[in-house]
Amino acid sequence: MKWITARRRHPLAGYVVVILALGLFGLGYAFVAPTGTDRAEAQTLAAEKVDDRQPDAQRGKDIFNKTCASCHGLTGGGSANGPDITGSGEAAVNFQVSTGRMPSMDPDTQMPRKPQAITDEELDDLIAYYNAEIGDGPKIPYDVPGNAPQRGDFDDEESFESAKAEYDDAYEKYLAGAQDTEAGMKLYLTNCAHCHSWSGAGGALTGGKYAPEIHDATPRQIYEAMLTGPGQMPVFNDTTVTPTEKQELISYVKTLQYEPNAGGIFDLNRIGQVAEGFIGWTVGLTLIVACAIWITAKQRAHD
Repeated sequence: MKWITARRRHPLAGYVVVILALGLFGLGYAFVAPTGTDRAEAQTLAAEKVDDRQPDAQRGKDIFNKTCASCHGLTGGGSANGPDITGSGEAAVNFQVSTGRMPSMDPDTQMPRKPQAITDEELDDLIAYYNAEIGDGPKIPYDVPGNAPQRGDFDDEESFESAKAEYDDAYEKYLAGAQDTEAGMKLYLTNCAHCHSWSGAGGALTGGKYAPEIHDATPRQIYEAMLTGPGQMPVFNDTTVTPTEKQELISYVKTLQYEPNAGGIFDLNRIGQVAEGFIGWTVGLTLIVACAIWITAKQRAHD
């Protein structure tokens, strides 16, 4: 203690205190904030149905028993390792699996977006089994564009290009069909921006959780997320936010995907003007404090 007391009046003591405080602040933020690997990862969208194949519920049962039952139980009623999904609905199954968040090896950890772990045919079979044997709930909004076709699901380039053109046309028509994108913006800013940020880049929540970035989500995945409320997200069913309002909101969200980043040394992932202003204010105030310490230190030395 005497060593500290003897040196606290040193001219450089103030600088040391400021540097230590900033270092502790930075380390604390790095510890609680999600890392780049934890945040939502960009994903090439998986394929839509490209044929008239009928889903196989029995095959879906085998998939469920191998990949889902260890956490959700053989009947989907939940276990010590995972929640009851009997009332989640096929929309929740499709959302969680198509975004790669399920199946998960660690049900206690929030999963980031990843490539889909099973094929689209297997997902169709799993959903068929869910509907036949496990539960009911929100349905998949098939009228909303989902996953884009992938080249590997087609025998030739011509078939792929035809399916891709059809998908792109449906995608653009859905977004263009929104009657009032400004209303969608207001819905987003009122209900979504406080978690996903004004730019859709995501953000930290309580309890070590985080709201993922939503730029890579398909319109159908955004719609399904509103229907089912994954994680800490509230449910916005079609009574709370109508299908038309959802279309307007989704159309606005997709415009965020193409919003240019102004860049700069401290662009902060476009997390918002308020947060960037706060950082600027903090840095500026720190510099002012440092200058004040320096001036008073020189004055004490002169006296």
